[in-house]
Amino acid sequence: MAMSAPLTEGRVRHVGSVPASFRPILVASERCKGCALCIDVCQPGALALDASHVNAMGHHPVLLVHPDACTSCAKCARMCPDAALSVFARPREA
Repeated sequence: MAMSAPLTEGRVRHVGSVPASFRPILVASERCKGCALCIDVCQPGALALDASHVNAMGHHPVLLVHPDACTSCAKCARMCPDAALSVFARPREA
């Protein structure tokens, strides 16, 4: 399974030395069964189910809706029974 870099597609803006489009969580949506355990454990409320998408298994996968709220604590990834989430630390400013 190939995973893309944790940056959004398209033009990248920089705020200081950190890209403004940095995405701290990558979701393997094809593995997500939409159980919402990660959403329940996310205290900042950065995750939600994607009601507009259904994966090959017939589930609505989780979606990172508030990337700036994410603290990269990785509680969501530890809670996920399908290992569908990868969490990345924010780049440090120089």
